[in-house]
Amino acid sequence: MSVRSRSAGFTLVEMLVVVAILGILATLASLALFHGTSRVRVSNAAFEVGALYTAAQMRATSMGVPHYVVFHDDGTDFGVYLLERADSLGAFNWASEDVMTAATVGGIRHEQLRLSHEGGLGFLDLGAPRPDFRTLPAPFASIPLTSSGSGRLLGGCTFCTAGTGGARGVIRFSPDGTVRVMTGSAEAGGVIAFAPESRGGQSGPPRWVVIAAPAGAIRVF
Repeated sequence: MSVRSRSAGFTLVEMLVVVAILGILATLASLALFHGTSRVRVSNAAFEVGALYTAAQMRATSMGVPHYVVFHDDGTDFGVYLLERADSLGAFNWASEDVMTAATVGGIRHEQLRLSHEGGLGFLDLGAPRPDFRTLPAPFASIPLTSSGSGRLLGGCTFCTAGTGGARGVIRFSPDGTVRVMTGSAEAGGVIAFAPESRGGQSGPPRWVVIAAPAGAIRVF
């Protein structure tokens, strides 16, 4: 009596099921990698900006020359640079003039960070309802957590403003160790809030870079 054996191999349905499972796993892995990378970029950006504040503070006091940390956003790219600029160069309207034209601004540019939304780095919308950080802890409690505008840098910054060439936010570090906010109306200090950004919207915890004026206390939350 002969026994009919099943032929080796997979049926078409089995192959389709395997392909579908592999596709789902690949999608989940790519999403995890993307959001994980986004969170890393947010943390890196916040701590790099905090380090730039500290560098500006130390350089200003040790060299006896004012230093400025300048945030800029032209609608395509956003970034921040450290500027050494003596008062003898004359006054400059940080709120309206083009902060990206080196010849106009004057001074000497040092460290520059080019930040980009590519890879999931963006800004927290400070104008949206939030269950966290209704107020900041001391010594930053007097800094209002209100956005200076809508969209990207303006939405995630309490002291930025729009001017020629795009949005900007400027903080001055004086030789006597004091800090002054040169743009916006946040005289008590300023907040830059980074957050992961993706096509589906923001996800993951934000990072807050806070500086108090005139004391110059700096902290990353």
